[in-house]
Amino acid sequence: MELHKIDFEKKGLNSLIGKLESDIMDALWDKEKATCREVFDEAGEKNDVAYTTITVTMDRMHSKGLIERKIHKGKGGLIYTYSPKYSRKELSEEVSDKFVSFLKDTFGSSSVAYLRKKLK
Repeated sequence: MELHKIDFEKKGLNSLIGKLESDIMDALWDKEKATCREVFDEAGEKNDVAYTTITVTMDRMHSKGLIERKIHKGKGGLIYTYSPKYSRKELSEEVSDKFVSFLKDTFGSSSVAYLRKKLK
């Protein structure tokens, strides 16, 4: 999973990824696995976007390693079924691990010591 920036002005998952991607993740976490159509029915209406926007966004999220995709044959052709690669907890732990590693690598062990002090 690649995370390029953190927006400290936003809360939760929206601080790491955009609102549409966050809503897609929420839909997948709720459903555990879903097609683009099923995600569109939930996240597309919230964001007032076209079905193709959902499909392109989900393809990009797959490329980023946020979601997994399985392909199987169905009526009319191939069907893509998506699922979250990480549970909410696993994603939180992954992001926390990357953030602490970034702090330590960038600012040294004193930054981790400060973090420990603030969390007590």
